[in-house]
Amino acid sequence: MIRALGVLITLSLAAPAAASELAEMPPAQRAAFEAELRAAILANGDVIAEALAGPQPARSEMQQYIADDLSLLDRLAPTLLEGNDIALFIAEGCAGCADAAQELDDLAKTYEIDFILHDLASPEAKAWAEDLGLREAPFYVLPNMILRGHMPQVVLQKYLSNP
Repeated sequence: MIRALGVLITLSLAAPAAASELAEMPPAQRAAFEAELRAAILANGDVIAEALAGPQPARSEMQQYIADDLSLLDRLAPTLLEGNDIALFIAEGCAGCADAAQELDDLAKTYEIDFILHDLASPEAKAWAEDLGLREAPFYVLPNMILRGHMPQVVLQKYLSNP
C-alpha cells in the first residue's frame, strides 16, 4: 500500500503543472504518461477508494452499535409493544403526532395490524423513550427497528409489507 501511494505521488509530481502542458506533450509521451497513470490507478483502486471515502468508523464498531441496539429492542419491545405490531410514541404539543396517529390507524386497517399509542406524558413511556435514547415525538418502535420522526405513509407501508 505504501508502494502504491508512492507510485501515485510520483506520478502526480511528474504530471505537468497545467492541463495545457499535457496537451502540448508529444503524442507518444502523453500516451505513455496516460498509460502509466491508468495502470497505477487500476492497480491501486482500493487506495483511491479509501482516500475518497474519508475516515469511516471501524466496521466492527458499527456492528457493535447495531448489536447493542437490537439487544435493547429485544429487551424492551415485548413490554412496550404489549403484543402489538407497532408502538407509536406521541406527546402533547407535537405538531406531527396527530397526523402520525391518524395515518398509522389508516394503515393498520389496510394491513390488519395492531398498534399501541404511548404518550410521553406517561412516566412509563418517558422511561422507555429515555432507554431508547429518544427525546422527540413522534417515533415508532417495531420489534426489530426504531423509526424516528413522523414517517410518510409510503415509508410505513414499506416496513409493514416487508417486515
